[in-house]
Amino acid sequence: MSFINYELYRIFYMVASTGSITKAAGELYISQPAVSQSIKQLETQIGGRLFKRTSKGMELTYEGKMIYDYIKEANQLIDKAEKKFSQLKELTYGEIKIGASDTITKHFLLPYIKSFINKYPDISVKVTNRTTGETVNLLKSGKVDIGFVNVPLEDDLLDFSNVVDTEDVFVCNSDWITRYNEPLSAEEIANEPLIMLEKLSNTRRVIDEHFNKFGVTLNPMLELGSLDLMLDMARVGLGITCAPKSIVEQDVSQGILHKVPINFEMPKRAFALVTMKGVPLNYSALQFVNSLKN
Repeated sequence: MSFINYELYRIFYMVASTGSITKAAGELYISQPAVSQSIKQLETQIGGRLFKRTSKGMELTYEGKMIYDYIKEANQLIDKAEKKFSQLKELTYGEIKIGASDTITKHFLLPYIKSFINKYPDISVKVTNRTTGETVNLLKSGKVDIGFVNVPLEDDLLDFSNVVDTEDVFVCNSDWITRYNEPLSAEEIANEPLIMLEKLSNTRRVIDEHFNKFGVTLNPMLELGSLDLMLDMARVGLGITCAPKSIVEQDVSQGILHKVPINFEMPKRAFALVTMKGVPLNYSALQFVNSLKN
């Protein structure tokens, strides 16, 4: 059987539902001859009679009743699909999948996620915590809709939009800060007991590359996968750690941690929103991004 235009089935469904070509024409805003012609065309293509005329109007044949049952079910599914689509647009239904590191989620995204959930309680928000590299892979495989990563980072398949600019600072507790009367050089910092992120992280890569420009290789005393744990260790005096300035500002202002003076600049970095180029966001993800920008 050749492909049959759905419009013919829609007209058939309306005639069967109303039992009248006249009523069906009125519901569909088309002429009666157009309805009659569509029914004839459908019967020709399907190869059988679907209606018989009676004094009460258009009555389905046995074959017509069978077709009607399936078309009715199909129309109900289409109606449900249209309603779901409307709910997606109205943000009363939907899902957003976010990829981000523990650090970005806790220190940046958390209030935005809370505000979004409070405003759109019917939208499911799923957050997958991974490193920058892993978040990019999740995005490319379609497992998350949007990602938040540490930049600089280059990838021709992705669009980046900086949301928070930051720079890294070295910090330690009160016991350690008394040792530093003069700003330290890159080489001197490298000789201190450093607590750093693992080499797999994008942040560590950027810092290592920056120190390499001074001819210095970092060999930390401790390498961890958690910024929060690094800061905890610095707070109790296990050594010096390196963290985004925006994240340690409160500890510094309260005197819990102190900035270690240095005589060189650290690289400028940012937390960035990342999306796939040319891939449109679903309504929920788009609304989250817009709320973030606002």
